[in-house]
Amino acid sequence: MKLKTRLNRIINNSFSQSASLASETVLAIRTVSSLAIEEDILQRYTKELDVAIRKCTPQLLHVMIWFSFTQAIEQFVLALGFWWGSKLVTDGEISFYQFMVSFMAIFFSGTSAGILFSFAGSFTKGHQAANYFFWLSELQPIIAETDENKNIGPMESCKTYELSHLHFSYPLAPDSRVLKGVSMTIRRGEFVAFVGESGCGKSTMIALLERFYDPTSGSIIIDSQPLQPMSPIRYRRNVSLVQQEPSLFPGSVRENITQGTDAIEVSDAEIEAACRAANAWDFVSSLPEGLDTPCGAGGSQFSGGQRQRIAIARALIRQPKVLLLDEATSALDTESERLVQAALMEAASGDRITIAVAHRLSTVRQANRIFVFLGGQIVEAGTHEELVQQNGMYTKMCKAQNLDGKTSPS
Repeated sequence: MKLKTRLNRIINNSFSQSASLASETVLAIRTVSSLAIEEDILQRYTKELDVAIRKCTPQLLHVMIWFSFTQAIEQFVLALGFWWGSKLVTDGEISFYQFMVSFMAIFFSGTSAGILFSFAGSFTKGHQAANYFFWLSELQPIIAETDENKNIGPMESCKTYELSHLHFSYPLAPDSRVLKGVSMTIRRGEFVAFVGESGCGKSTMIALLERFYDPTSGSIIIDSQPLQPMSPIRYRRNVSLVQQEPSLFPGSVRENITQGTDAIEVSDAEIEAACRAANAWDFVSSLPEGLDTPCGAGGSQFSGGQRQRIAIARALIRQPKVLLLDEATSALDTESERLVQAALMEAASGDRITIAVAHRLSTVRQANRIFVFLGGQIVEAGTHEELVQQNGMYTKMCKAQNLDGKTSPS
């Protein structure tokens, strides 16, 4: 069993790379086909398999030798018992009856032992499955609903966020700091934007504000209450997130938009209002089954822009106190982006906090404050006009995108 367990562990570790390559290739099959690299991928996959086989072969031979021995020993014991018993009968030391009784005992014992050894693989799989089950049962999420925090939530509907000296490193890369001493205060009614080059910490800020992670050090205070002791469920009921890659469930448009709400109490008029605010009503109303049209697995029935607008409608219908936009208009065409941006600006002007991450500065130039990130730190902050006058990093980004310093008309 120990040999089989060790073999299974070696096989799992050795073939993980080839399995990962195959999985990634299938998920990106269009990219693979468009680049015409099928042969290259096949060669890489073959090499990974060859490496895995070379690692597993010695241990496999070892296991098979012992397995063959355990299967052959049954016949060996029977042959030895038959020979020795025959010799004793011939010499007159025992009777034929005694020989048959002894031989049958040896026969059934050997057969039972062989059957037992044949289940060694099943014992090994059961042992591994049990260990995996106990390992899973011992895992506890760091951020979870507990008896201690289930009644703790924002007391004043998220009026003020105070972020103080935030430092953060992802759990899989604890030595690489993504945020380095970020501090800011955001008040209800403000539209705040995070801009900067890729990898500077903008989306990480959204992840912390949604509380997918807790900061490594520093604090997030909401209405004089620290965020960390709060119930994540009660807190997230006040927050809506629209991500760069929207996720739709395999239900109807209505079911997707009303996710996270009490669908029984949401009227069609409210759904229509949310769709209009997200510039989604025109295409939703033109669908054969309207709001009852199936979205398909992952929203496969719709284009990227349509999925994004449904996701925005889903965020707005919850009437969130905090609206987080992580490149929320990235999948829209120019006209749809203009209309959705106007709708989001109207939503941001209400009694809520709106925080947006954007690469295209034209989508956030009307923000009350723009924070420019570089290397996990805030290097500039202010309105669009104030930052342009500073002639710093933000100005360079504007010039790179052919964006002037004038305020766009509302």
